[in-house]
Amino acid sequence: MLFLVAVIISLVVGSVSGGKISRLGEIEIDRVVWIASSFLIKMASSHVLTGRFEPSSGICLSLSMLTYLTLFYGLYPNLRLPGFTLLTAGAFSNFLVIIANGGRMPVDLSHLEPGVVESQIPVLMRSLTHCQLITDTKLKVLADIFSWRFLIIKPTTFSIGDVLMAAGVFFFVLKIMHGDFGECEKGDKIRGDRV
Repeated sequence: MLFLVAVIISLVVGSVSGGKISRLGEIEIDRVVWIASSFLIKMASSHVLTGRFEPSSGICLSLSMLTYLTLFYGLYPNLRLPGFTLLTAGAFSNFLVIIANGGRMPVDLSHLEPGVVESQIPVLMRSLTHCQLITDTKLKVLADIFSWRFLIIKPTTFSIGDVLMAAGVFFFVLKIMHGDFGECEKGDKIRGDRV
């Protein structure tokens, strides 16, 4: 949700300030298949594998390592693009706290409504990607310790890393709409075949 809001706001701000949405099709993103694959792995871990496997540290760490190593491999050659350094820093922040806590992102439920907490505890207990933040949680400041309810009934939690990633997406879209292509050439196209 945070990333979707960042994209929508950047498109609106970019358009109002004279940017062109058509310029987004003129930028080159290397290894886009790898980036997309990392999100597919995470989605599979969250929605397909959860409930079929016990959330042991071995399984969770393996899935998280696969997800983030795939993502970093995809992001690395794109650091020349506007916003991608910020996006990568956010991803690395999430990676650190996830690896430090057995392969799952800790979620702080303390500031949520009692009804939401009751419904989320069993979900987190069987999740392969998230767990409840507790006293012994490591790197708490990097965990999902923030929450908001923006145009949705159910609140969503997010981390500092998520904020950095959303900011990276925002600056990427805004810069490209205004013709700031960083170190790449205008007229290049999005590519997924560079490995």
